[in-house]
Amino acid sequence: MPTISVRLGVIALAVVTLFPTSQAAQAFGLNFGPFHLYLPVPGGHRHRHVARTEPSATEAPQAAVKPAGPPSFLYPVLAWPSIYDEIFTPSAASSWSFGYQNIFDQAFAKYPPQQSADLCPYRDRTAEIVGRITRDTSPDANQQPLLQKLATALGQANGYLIKSCPTEIPAQPVARLQLMVNQLDAMIMALEIVRPPLQAFEQSLSDEQRTRFDGAGAAIEGIAPACKMPAGSPRQSLAELERAVQPTAEQRPALAKVEDAFDRAQANLDADCPGAVSRTALGRLEATEERLDAAWRAVQTIEVALADFQKTLSDEQNARFNSLQLASMR
Repeated sequence: MPTISVRLGVIALAVVTLFPTSQAAQAFGLNFGPFHLYLPVPGGHRHRHVARTEPSATEAPQAAVKPAGPPSFLYPVLAWPSIYDEIFTPSAASSWSFGYQNIFDQAFAKYPPQQSADLCPYRDRTAEIVGRITRDTSPDANQQPLLQKLATALGQANGYLIKSCPTEIPAQPVARLQLMVNQLDAMIMALEIVRPPLQAFEQSLSDEQRTRFDGAGAAIEGIAPACKMPAGSPRQSLAELERAVQPTAEQRPALAKVEDAFDRAQANLDADCPGAVSRTALGRLEATEERLDAAWRAVQTIEVALADFQKTLSDEQNARFNSLQLASMR
């Protein structure tokens, strides 16, 4: 991923250009509707993208399977409320929408096109978050402009994710994984819109205000994010894929590379799952961004492996691969 300073430079230029002062959010007693901000997603992270051929669109029948949750990898604005909770109101019940199994459930799921259009836009919780911060910290006259900047950034980030919503979900799994990579980049960029004003506001607080803003230490102590997957999860995904494709002996080496990629993806996600939640809001934002970057790398690892494996398949195998369904729309 590019350095934070590079990302923030891009964000600052876009915000200054697209959001004049007259559009700044008023943090006290006003509604914060979605800011329809569009920022070009940068050319990407430090990891190399690999050119791929498009998979076959042929589909084969698939039996009904378990329901999938909201496709947060494809429409990250759906996970924005839970990201708010991760940062501002962490709890032991917090769930993580960008885990290993979510990748497969959303890459190999049936999403009817007519339902996909209803997933965006999503309501903006800026007013709710800013209202809570105002009650908890009672900002003075010098801190109020900093809170207003934070409110503006929260609204802009929400609007950016709304603008990033795709008009449709690709039918082919590899194409869907490619979309996930771009959408995770958008989520990371949204967090980096919020980071500078959050840091500035947090630094302006007294010790007493900061304690109330970040959350009582006793309430946070011992909370561990639920982002690690059970042992053997990659094998389950591989078994489903193998049953659908029925690889030949000649295709087994390519399948072994897929298995290795699945293992590396889960190991990468587990390595970036923190042992405990940070005691500060800024620390929780940074940890969330690191976890999203780990998900970005995991998705790309899986995407590259599956795209390479798919090149070895016959037309019939490709049809079964593209119609493999691990989950369905609720």
